Amino acid sequence: MESCAVLKPQQTAGNVAVKGQTTDALEPFTSHVAQLDKGLVQCTLRVLKMNGSTMLFLHAKDSNRLDELAVAMPARPPSKDTIGTTFMGESGQSDSLVMATKLSARYGRQFYVSMNIRLDNLTRPVFEKELVTYMKDNLQHFV
Repeated sequence: MESCAVLKPQQTAGNVAVKGQTTDALEPFTSHVAQLDKGLVQCTLRVLKMNGSTMLFLHAKDSNRLDELAVAMPARPPSKDTIGTTFMGESGQSDSLVMATKLSARYGRQFYVSMNIRLDNLTRPVFEKELVTYMKDNLQHFV
């Protein structure tokens, strides 16, 4: 009877490495989870950074929901515009699409966003400022 061995990947700071190596070519995906607790808006942020794109899941601390999903990416040069669409959720300018478009324009890469928290005109600017500050402080998890 033949025997076979199962090789398990090693975990290194949230990255998967094959046989102990940690080069960019072997780390196509990294993940990160954080809690954003600022004033009235408290949410969980889940990030999946991929080669050339980033996926963000934003949801309330007490529920894991997937109500919306949108994507935005920089348009082909020489344009500085971004293009985007909604996969799931409201058609038109959903919160997820607006956030994906803003992030794609800011960082020049493709962003998938699932924003499953309800914001109003007072809480949206506070939340966006907190998210942008967190992203600047932890840029290696996003770009």
